[in-house]
Amino acid sequence: MASVKLYKKTGDKKAVSIQTGIEKEFGFVPEVFQAMGSNGEFLDSMLKLAGAAGKNLDPKTKELISIAVSAVNGCHYCIEAHRTMALKAGVKDEEITGALEVAAMMSAFNNFNKGIGLKCDIVTKK
Repeated sequence: MASVKLYKKTGDKKAVSIQTGIEKEFGFVPEVFQAMGSNGEFLDSMLKLAGAAGKNLDPKTKELISIAVSAVNGCHYCIEAHRTMALKAGVKDEEITGALEVAAMMSAFNNFNKGIGLKCDIVTKK
């Protein structure tokens, strides 16, 4: 259950308009967009950010990154949502598993290295 009020086409005029478009795309208004739905400016900004991020990446790569980051951040909602979108984009289950393995590996290395304060000696030569 959401810990905030959900605005399913009940927010400000701009939010309602945006959610109407989202509903046409998905067939419903996902809760993430309902939670952002009181303030159309905020919702619009978040959708613009989502559209602008990774413009130079193919959809499969963008979805795999989204899944991996969501896993590290512990967001079950985003893992499931982006897994669904990844599969629709043609990503295979094995690729999703691979992305999660890389995320887990990097998280382990990151935490280890932060914990012991290593200075990076693997650098790009100039």
